[in-house]
Amino acid sequence: MRNTSTGHEVSDAPWLDLHFRSARREYEESLREVGLQPGWAVLDAGCGGGNFLPLIGELVGAQGRIAALDLAPENLVRVGALVRDGHCPDIIETRHGSMLALPYAEATFDGVWCANVVQYLSQDEFAAAVAEFRRVLKPGGTLAIKEFDVTMLQFLPMDRGMLQRFVSARLASQVANGKMGTGTASHLPSYLRRFGLADIRRRGWLVERWAPVPDATRGFVAELLGYFASAAQTYDLAPDDRRAWRALGEHPAALLDDPDFCFREFFVLTVARNPGVPGGGE
Repeated sequence: MRNTSTGHEVSDAPWLDLHFRSARREYEESLREVGLQPGWAVLDAGCGGGNFLPLIGELVGAQGRIAALDLAPENLVRVGALVRDGHCPDIIETRHGSMLALPYAEATFDGVWCANVVQYLSQDEFAAAVAEFRRVLKPGGTLAIKEFDVTMLQFLPMDRGMLQRFVSARLASQVANGKMGTGTASHLPSYLRRFGLADIRRRGWLVERWAPVPDATRGFVAELLGYFASAAQTYDLAPDDRRAWRALGEHPAALLDDPDFCFREFFVLTVARNPGVPGGGE
C-alpha cells in the first residue's frame, strides 16, 4: 500500500503530501531548528515528493543551492513539476540515486537534510549512508536527520493495549526484515556519535490533533488506519486483534467521529556537525 517503485511502504508522494499537511507546523519548525543559513549548499537526501524543499529554499535564499536526491524516479518527476510550476525554487537540482553511494564529490555541501528515510535502512546501510553524508559534507558541515517514532503513537480513545500489541509486532517485523525501523528515532544520537559526528543535539516534537481534526489529519489517519489494518493481518497477533483492526480499517469514521478522538505522533530531530571529511583529516 502506498509503495513507490523502490518497494518502500507508505512512501509515495500523495501519502507523503497528506502526512506533511497534517503535521506541517511541527515539521517546518523542526527544519528551521537545523540552522540552515543563506548561501548554503544543501542536500535533501531522500527528498520524496519535495515537501520540505520550498522551506529549504527560503532558508538558503537565492544565493544558495539545493540538491534533491531520491531513489524513486517518480518522486523526482514530481519535484521537477513543482519547480516548473513555481512551487519550489529554481535553485534545485534533482538527481536519481542512492544515499549509500551519493553521486556528489567530497565536501560539496554545507548541510544534509534526511527526513523519514532511516527507517527503511538496515544498520549496515545506515552506517554506509552516514559515511557518505560525512564524505559529501564540508568540514564543519551540518547533518540533520528527522525520524518518526512509532512507540509514541496514539489514537484515542482506541484500546491502548491493542495498539501496543500492534506496535510491538510491527517493530518485531521490521527487525526480522533487517531494517532499522520506526522505533530507532531516539537512539540515533548514539549511532552518530559512534560514526564520528560531533556536537550532537536532539529535540522531539509531539504532533497532537484533537477532535474535530483538520481535513488533512482526518485523511491521513483514515489512510494510516487502513494501512495498519492490512499490516495487522500479516503480524503475529491474536485473531480478535486482527478482526478489530480490519473493522477499524473498513470504518475509520467510527474512531475519527468520536468527540474525544485524539491523534498523537512523535518524531525526533538529531543534528550533528561533521568534524572533517573521512580520509581528509579533521
